[in-house]
Amino acid sequence: MSREARPTIRCLTEDLGVDLPGLDVSLGELSHPWLDELRRIADTSPQNQKRVLSIAYPLVYRLRISDQRGATWVDEEHNTVWLCAAHRREEGSDDDAYEWFAQLHAGKALLPTEADLDRLRADAVLELFHRISAELCHLVDAAVARSGYELREDLGGWLPCRALVIESQGTQEVWCALSVRDVDNHFVREELRNVLFAALEAHLAPIITEARSDWPSGVVEWFEVVRLGVR
Repeated sequence: MSREARPTIRCLTEDLGVDLPGLDVSLGELSHPWLDELRRIADTSPQNQKRVLSIAYPLVYRLRISDQRGATWVDEEHNTVWLCAAHRREEGSDDDAYEWFAQLHAGKALLPTEADLDRLRADAVLELFHRISAELCHLVDAAVARSGYELREDLGGWLPCRALVIESQGTQEVWCALSVRDVDNHFVREELRNVLFAALEAHLAPIITEARSDWPSGVVEWFEVVRLGVR
């Protein structure tokens, strides 16, 4: 599984001078020379990297771009390589990169904080939502192209879904059923189903939708929530 490469919030805003983006942008997808370089070495880090010797523990490693130096840390628990700091190399100066790294470490400001982990979790949830909502829209588009045929898919390999489109006299009935439990029989939050249906409605707009307890070609299982859209 590929490692994620991302900056700490402090490094991003202070060292790189980049404003913290809203939740619509994952910190693991930001475009910046330092982050491009971090992504390049993420899966093999810390191989071929030298340690920052002024920091005994945890093991922090060097990254280099021109006369700049970065400090990276491999977070095995979260399968992430963090860019913890970046600064200009000025050997012999109090403002040297390695002096900066040591100061941050001494002040307990080098490694990711709880705020960084909260943002990591939020980015992961939003990435999952964007992925499965895209798969839901793709499934319904396929059902539109194959009118009258019921299609099924586990969205994200995780959430069972089925779709059926019926066309009659220029009107489309778009039927969609989402399971209340995932493939491992864990219950799925109602809020997630609601935002998935909302994303589908926006994708199909203009459309009029309603909740239903039936299915045109058979029964509705107890674990399914059904919406019908007409356009």
